[in-house]
This record gives sequence, structure tokens and C-alpha cells, in this order.
Amino acid sequence: MRLFEIRHRWTNTVLFSREAASVRRAIEAAVASKANLEEADLRGANLQWANLDGANLRGAHLQEANLYKVNLDGANLSGANLDGANLRGANLQGANLYEVNLDCANLCGAKLQPIRDDLWAVLAASPGEVAGLRQALVDGRIDGSAYDGDCACLVGTLANVRGCDIEALPHLRPDAARLAERWFLNLHPGDTPGTSTVARQTLEWIDTFLDNMRAAFGPAEGKSHA
Repeated sequence: MRLFEIRHRWTNTVLFSREAASVRRAIEAAVASKANLEEADLRGANLQWANLDGANLRGAHLQEANLYKVNLDGANLSGANLDGANLRGANLQGANLYEVNLDCANLCGAKLQPIRDDLWAVLAASPGEVAGLRQALVDGRIDGSAYDGDCACLVGTLANVRGCDIEALPHLRPDAARLAERWFLNLHPGDTPGTSTVARQTLEWIDTFLDNMRAAFGPAEGKSHA
């Protein structure tokens, strides 16, 4: 057993301390005791298999942390730095990922189904524009923070592809609170599947949607409007 101290990333003040067998056990104890780990410095921490359900990690520094198979269900990760973090197989269902830096993060097998399913619901409401959305993503023409302009958010890009005002999209309305739009907030002009983990994951979801549409309805589905 050794003493582990979890410190604030900017002030270096101790947020939580505990004698434990590992840093993983110390952080699990912090979460279980409802400790506030906001802005915690957890760079490079080995947290694989940890249960961090509901943890407040807002603004935490998790660069290159090992989060393999970590349970982050309901965790607040908004503003956290996850650059290079290993999130392979992590449970991110219900996690708040607003403005999370996922550059170079490994999301292979990560549980992001609620976000994926909400994106698919948006695409299903506007299937004729999906191919155009895909091209905008590939070209780096997405800005998740803007409803209009050449680079726009999810629904804004669908409206651009259709050539209409965002309010004129059938079955869709602007909703900054929905999971898919919050996911798109992590996309900025110039982000492409080759440079952005979020863009790469989004492209995978879009391609799966298009494959499913083609399997169900034939190759005509998913084509953009002329």
C-alpha cells in the first residue's frame, strides 16, 4: 500500500488522497466517496478496468491515460484532455463529452451507442442528405458550434446539402441538447477523419448507416439531392 494524491492540474492542490494498492484503486475510492475530481491531473494514469461511474472529471487532464475497459457511464468528461488516451472498450454511455479533446485517442470498441443511435435517428430523418454530410465530413467542412455558414453543425450541414434554411428541414429542428449535436461540437473546420478521432468515428457510423440503408432499400438510398 502507498499513499496516492490526486492533485489539481493547475494549482497542484490535493483534491483527494488515499492509501491504496494502485492509482486505479485510489481514484475508484475518490469516485465512490463523491470526491470532486474536476481539473484533476491524471496524465498517463493506468486506470484500466476502473469503475468511474458518475465521476466528475470535468476539465481533468487525462492525456495518454490508460482507460481500457473503464466504466465511465454517466461521468462528466466535459473539457477533459483525452489526447492519446486508451479508451479501447471503455463504457462511455451517458458520459458528458462536451468539448472533450479526443485527438489520437483509441476509441476502438468504446461503448458510444447512445450517441451513435441518436446520430442514426437524425440521418434517418433526412436520408437524402447523408451522402452530402459524409462528403462535408471528409472535406473538413463541419463546425459543430455553428448552425449556418459553409461549415456548420450536424443539422446545419444537412440543411446546406438540401439547399434550404435549417428551419425548413422536414422532421428535424435545431436542438443543441441532443447527443448527436453535442458530439458534433467536438468537430471544427479542418477536422477530417485523417486528423480527428471524432471525425473518424463519425465517418464509421455514417458509413454503417449508408450500408444498412443500401441493404434495406437498394443503392439509391442515401444519395444527396442534386
